Amino acid sequence: MSVRTALAAAVAAAALISVALSPVSSAAPSESAAPPTPPHGAPHHLAMRTNHVQLDSLEETDQAEETDEPNDPDAHYLGPKLCSGYYGEHRARNVPDAFGGHNPLSVCGYTPEQLRFAYGVTQAHERGAGVTVAIVDAYASPTMLADANRYAMNHDERLLTPLQYREVLPPSYNHLTDGVCESPSSWATEEALDVEAVHAMAPQANIVYVAAASCDDTDLMAALQKVVDQHLATIVSNSWGGVPHSIYGDEDPATMAAYSALFQRGGQQGISFLFASGDCGAVDPAAECATGSARPQTEYPAQDPWVTAVGGTSLAIGPFDNYGGEVGWGDRRSMLAPDGQGWAPAAGAGQWRYGGGGGTSEDVPQPAYQDGVVPTALSTTLMSGAKATKPMRVVPDVALDADPMTGFLVGVTTKQANGLPGYGEASIGGTSLATPLFAGLMADAQQGAGHPFGFLNPALYGKAATGAFHDVTPTSLCPGLSRPGMPPATVVDLGDDSAGVHQARLYQMGDDGLLSTGAGYDAVTGLGSPSLSYLRSWR
Repeated sequence: MSVRTALAAAVAAAALISVALSPVSSAAPSESAAPPTPPHGAPHHLAMRTNHVQLDSLEETDQAEETDEPNDPDAHYLGPKLCSGYYGEHRARNVPDAFGGHNPLSVCGYTPEQLRFAYGVTQAHERGAGVTVAIVDAYASPTMLADANRYAMNHDERLLTPLQYREVLPPSYNHLTDGVCESPSSWATEEALDVEAVHAMAPQANIVYVAAASCDDTDLMAALQKVVDQHLATIVSNSWGGVPHSIYGDEDPATMAAYSALFQRGGQQGISFLFASGDCGAVDPAAECATGSARPQTEYPAQDPWVTAVGGTSLAIGPFDNYGGEVGWGDRRSMLAPDGQGWAPAAGAGQWRYGGGGGTSEDVPQPAYQDGVVPTALSTTLMSGAKATKPMRVVPDVALDADPMTGFLVGVTTKQANGLPGYGEASIGGTSLATPLFAGLMADAQQGAGHPFGFLNPALYGKAATGAFHDVTPTSLCPGLSRPGMPPATVVDLGDDSAGVHQARLYQMGDDGLLSTGAGYDAVTGLGSPSLSYLRSWR
């Protein structure tokens, strides 16, 4: 069996959890350790969180494939019993209909080849040669290079050579046992996603992984400072963030000012900073994923005016790796009723789970590059619904694939179902995926242009309405696969659990809670997603 066939048969985004504003964890968000309340009068510092969505460990264990063949590659693929190798390949036929008919099975996890073709990298021929991308996360995986190359071999991709990949590590780590941060092994999943996604889009680019001593924003800022001071790269991918207004206090204004000054200085030196916009939409405290948020808001550092905020979409890739459309990422979930005859809650009334971060900042005035592109009604309406006295910064700037239902297949060594460390592959989404995908795409663009770009946003907004971006709307995801007037949806079919009960999930797509997509710039996908002409626009 080929790797591609095996993936189509055995891997997918099974039961998923959002970690948009909580540390990446195999536990439910409510079980994640909350950051401690700062002492009265002390400046509050954010414990930054990863922005990816991964498999639920309980259901991952229930659905793990057993094999008598220890060298069988299928043994490394984790996911539900049924899934699709491309969007719409298979329909879910052993579950109740929803939204007027059968719905597609979730994607098993897109491969690098599929994503390169869908976003125009294959057609443009640049692969990031001569460009260095820095990835900043907390801690460091001891198996990163080995995992990336095992993944590459499994999918007929170019290996990362020792000259192409290197790590810059701190002398020691902080917050290892006090509950402020998730464990280094949890952050390793984020690191693997970032490294493998950048390499997928820019196979010839150099990657330098810069580890922060912890998830505390002061440690992460120190890692970013190292990138700027030593000019380690010209593109920096950051798949983490936090809410500046939490129930524990507001982020220290001096810390945000220091971040912003660093981004501005780096941009002037030819360094582009990319940040994930978040995985919890407007971070509405009413949402399960918004633990700790004081009110609807935008994430930091994504809202900083000197960075490029990357939002999320649900991406359809067709049978020939062709681009099949996108909608803004936002998923509502219903579960198969115990009798198998219906969905609970009913289709259309599912629980809102997660979606691409975005919205209007209450902290940052509108930068000049957004003037005339972002609708005034959007830039002057805060997430609370109150009117701002002046236009404010709106997030994101661009968007790429982030929905775990249309996620990226990632390989990483982590604790497996038997409790022992081992290599496995599974589909992962989140704006933590969109950001390194865009970083790799920009490495290709830099190769084609022959020079670094530095601060990207003025040039990005200059491309508005030029054809460089897909205008993502509520109806732009594979219209032929959904019924007129019905939202797109997908089914995660987990098969029977250990008690013999059929388990499945129905995900309604394209609903980002308080945020919505529309023609032109919007607060879910920004300017849109890169089109097939995006790379040519930089030459």
